[in-house]
Amino acid sequence: MVLGMTLAAVPVEDPKRDRKLVWHDEFEQAGAPNPDNWVPEVGKIRNNELQYYTDRRIENAYQNGGQLVIEAKKENFQGSTVTSASLTTRKAWTHVYIEVKAQVPAGKGTWPAIWMLGEGHRLAGDRRVGWPACGEIDIMEYVGFSPDKLHYNIHCQKYNHGAGRGKGIAIDAPGAASQPHVWGLDWRRDRLDFYQDGKKVFTFANEHTGNAAWPYDKPAYLLLNLAIGGSWGGQKGVDDAIFPAKFKIDYVRVYQ
Repeated sequence: MVLGMTLAAVPVEDPKRDRKLVWHDEFEQAGAPNPDNWVPEVGKIRNNELQYYTDRRIENAYQNGGQLVIEAKKENFQGSTVTSASLTTRKAWTHVYIEVKAQVPAGKGTWPAIWMLGEGHRLAGDRRVGWPACGEIDIMEYVGFSPDKLHYNIHCQKYNHGAGRGKGIAIDAPGAASQPHVWGLDWRRDRLDFYQDGKKVFTFANEHTGNAAWPYDKPAYLLLNLAIGGSWGGQKGVDDAIFPAKFKIDYVRVYQ
């Protein structure tokens, strides 16, 4: 179930309190993303999206001016008409607070996201855990055809959009792409708390009914990607004026 609401200016407890920084990337060095931290997804991956995710191609993922820039370009490449990048962390975590400061790109057809998948999803062969059993945590999603909303969702076997039983919320955020925001996930044993600019906006609680409703007791890795079009992002078409579209990330920090 996805609900809409306006974010009220209500102060909350700092989820970083009593935690220490255990992993971070501040993107200070110009050039390619640090390969010790990030592994690219490669190809046409999911959701009938237009882009081909390229493999360490500096035109689609680079660091400049203290930011990581994921850039979607209109160009013919490997049979696709759009290129972009999707970066995944080498490390995976449980029960952490993750904070990301970033600015999403505006325009109809853009679909940037900050999200997590269970580590089992990237294992090979019989060890691989499929979706949604692996568990997905959408720390932030934005679709450019709805420019004044930000979205927060989870997906598991019991609750997922494919089964018509999604769990999440849409927050009113006028001009969401006009400035950077800080997104956070406070992952506890009994709940997932989602934060936008220091305000708690959504909670998903552990029902204690097993893996189908709570696969979130296993390590998960972080993804940063900029999709174009697709089953959600392309519902109202894709405006060629968005290119080059740039998803700009200031930092990623993990506290435990």
